Amino acid sequence: MRGYIVWFFALGLILGGAAALAAEIHLPGDTNLHGNVLIAEQFYKTEVVYGKQVQVPLPYRVWPGRNGMRDSDYFDVRIEAHPGDVIMLAAGTHKFDVWIYTPGITITTDPATAGMADIWGTVEVDADNVTLDGIAVTGPRKTERGLSSGHGIELNREHVNKITIRNCLVKENEWMGIHVIGVRGEIEELRVEDSKIVDNGSFGIECQTVKNLVVTGCTITGNLEGVHIGSYVDNVILENNTITGNRKVDVYRKQD
Repeated sequence: MRGYIVWFFALGLILGGAAALAAEIHLPGDTNLHGNVLIAEQFYKTEVVYGKQVQVPLPYRVWPGRNGMRDSDYFDVRIEAHPGDVIMLAAGTHKFDVWIYTPGITITTDPATAGMADIWGTVEVDADNVTLDGIAVTGPRKTERGLSSGHGIELNREHVNKITIRNCLVKENEWMGIHVIGVRGEIEELRVEDSKIVDNGSFGIECQTVKNLVVTGCTITGNLEGVHIGSYVDNVILENNTITGNRKVDVYRKQD
């Protein structure tokens, strides 16, 4: 199993794996995670400048920014992860915003710790086939430097084809609990299983341009709208859920 190497910088921390095998990456729940966090496979590329090879930071699309782009050096914490890796967060509160650019990874709570990892900030998924399993995204925006949108989990349909959210708690976010973003593209499958989406300021689950929406075994209550099914959502499966007590409507579906 691939280990991970830690480099310390004045402005941030890089955690990563050295080999190509899938790894478990255990992240502590103290000050190591803070501010703006980037999860990606690489952060620099090599270019020749004035006859010398130099490492140039890669750009990533992060709103707001210069045309939505930020260099990798902008982030306070950079986590190197590769498809198949499992990122295990220690239980407890983590005040950061995170952008996920590595496809095929799982983010979960470390079973060696008691309780649930709780992210105070926005979790933005910009990669395909990511699984969020057994984590919480709750409460206020973090108070330190960050770009929290006020939404809990954001899914960028420009990059996401399939996403699974399982055994999660999405609670008391300022705006939407689960929110689809992006100016183009379509999500093939948005799957939410055995999760609680409660007391968010706007919609609990909001989706648009999703071919298949599957919500099973969930409790969705106390939101403005429980499940908001917007434009261009083809197939909807809502099974074995408790969707009740939302302030405006429990399930809304727009007629295209």
